[in-house]
Amino acid sequence: MISPETPPGTEVVCVEAGPGRYGDGGLRRGAIYTVERIAPAIDGGHVVVLTEIPPWQTYTPPWGLVGIGFELRRFRYLDLPASLTALLEESPVELESEGEEA
Repeated sequence: MISPETPPGTEVVCVEAGPGRYGDGGLRRGAIYTVERIAPAIDGGHVVVLTEIPPWQTYTPPWGLVGIGFELRRFRYLDLPASLTALLEESPVELESEGEEA
C-alpha cells in the first residue's frame, strides 16, 4: 500500500482493480499511474488522485457532491530492480563496430 505522505509525481502500480464502493473508475491491474495528490477521504482515511484518471463526482449523503479518488491499498510503489538502477550509475562504454580496425 502507498503512504498518505506519497509526493505528487510518484509512479505507482495498480495491484487491485476490482470495483469498489463507487465502481472501478477505469483502473487496470498492473498499469502504472502517476500520483497527482493524496487527499482526505470522507470516511477519515485517504485517497489517491491520479494524473491519468481524472476524479469523478457523486452525490453522497450527508456530504453532498464529493470527488472520488482511489483507495491507497489498490497501489504499490513502482520499484526498479537493482540491476536496472546499477545500469543508470555506470559510465557509457564505447563499442567497436564490425569492419573497424582496432
